[in-house]
Amino acid sequence: MRASSLRTFSTIKIGGSAEAIVQLKDLQNHRELPKPIRILGNGSNVLIDDCGLKGTVIITRDFSNPEPVILEENKNEVFLSVSAGLYLPTLSHWTGKRGLTGCEYMVGVPGTFGGAIIQNAGANEQELKDILVSVEVYDVHSAQIKNLSVDECKLSYRHSALKDFPNLLVTSAKIRLKRKPSAEIEKQIELNLAYRKEKTPYSKPSLGSVFTRIKEGSAWIYPGKLIEDAGLKNLRIGGAMVSPVHANYIVNEGGATFEDVVTLIGEIEKKVFEHSGKKLFREILIWSDRLFKNYLTLNT
Repeated sequence: MRASSLRTFSTIKIGGSAEAIVQLKDLQNHRELPKPIRILGNGSNVLIDDCGLKGTVIITRDFSNPEPVILEENKNEVFLSVSAGLYLPTLSHWTGKRGLTGCEYMVGVPGTFGGAIIQNAGANEQELKDILVSVEVYDVHSAQIKNLSVDECKLSYRHSALKDFPNLLVTSAKIRLKRKPSAEIEKQIELNLAYRKEKTPYSKPSLGSVFTRIKEGSAWIYPGKLIEDAGLKNLRIGGAMVSPVHANYIVNEGGATFEDVVTLIGEIEKKVFEHSGKKLFREILIWSDRLFKNYLTLNT
């Protein structure tokens, strides 16, 4: 029996139904889940086919936003246990008010803590691996709880070993934060949020950054600049458009479909390669049980 649309769980407001949609808190009540099983946090980095999906989507976002738990503390540091479903901006404000530094960048990231671990999310010269100690995961195949050290997670730029094991569902994690005057932290949080609002299409439905930065030697090449230099700002297909504010964002201008976005991504990759010879790498995930010729581009 198909559940309600995944569009409501997507930040770009695109997505069809699935055979089953299960909240993390209700997982123990479901013994047999249709395969495959996919894990969705806040839906900010995932493009979902609006024709629907086979299998189960487990929603880890906890809409009640439970507070982090202090596990231990000393004069300089505090160790917290944080639920995978906690909204990142909420964690940023919670820690800032308590004089704990390390989560300031999260204020403008529209995702969940669990998703941030899998992606090793970061911004403003901070990233999750700087504060992560260990991760608790639930193996949906064996129904067992496991604990992984930060080394076992193998965090790198926008990647972790957890990406390679979709059966492991992050339930919580232990992080280490340092103490700092809360006034200084909250000032930085305000600056980060103001920057996000000015430099990104903060008010429009989007997937966040579509492509990752490219490392060449000791320098980083920014995909937004490559896309802008190729003259692709404002490029539109259907209801999907390359944002005029930041070229590494695709926004839903109204009524955008999965095929609109997939086709636009393929066009961006093609035009950037023709203009600069640079191959773009996707930061987003694309969930579909169909095969599209426009999806089979330079990234495959």
